Amino acid sequence: MDQTGTYINIMQESLLRKKQYLAEILDLTKRQEQLAKPKKIDEEAFGETIDRKDVLINNILEIDKGFSSVYDRVRTEILDNRELYQDELLNMQKLIKECVDLGMKIEALEERNRAALERAFSVGFKGIKRAKQSKNVANKYYKSMSNGNVNDSVLYDRKK
Repeated sequence: MDQTGTYINIMQESLLRKKQYLAEILDLTKRQEQLAKPKKIDEEAFGETIDRKDVLINNILEIDKGFSSVYDRVRTEILDNRELYQDELLNMQKLIKECVDLGMKIEALEERNRAALERAFSVGFKGIKRAKQSKNVANKYYKSMSNGNVNDSVLYDRKK
């Protein structure tokens, strides 16, 4: 029973860390939203936030693995003695709900960021496409003019 209490404490601490990591991911996602708003995206800062989020996500995955492992060890004891661990279970349920809420906020914000980035990139790509087309037209014009393939007969009046 004492060992089960220790495992429950470990699970609670894991959920607290997960909640902290999710809150940090939410802050980084909000930062990405700010970085995606201007017409010229700061690619370096945006990349740094992605790298930091990647580290946090990996930490969360490790926490989830550890939580599952610990829960598998004490599941039967907890289920058999729910009333004994009721306060701890309620606290864990509250933490899990908070983690899910944070995850949903992150997901919604990520979707908005994705849409904003797609718009920013599409505008950028349209500008690049126009510039490329203009360059191609100019190149064709200069090539045709430099080849000397101008039909001189068009320039003369044939009635004379």
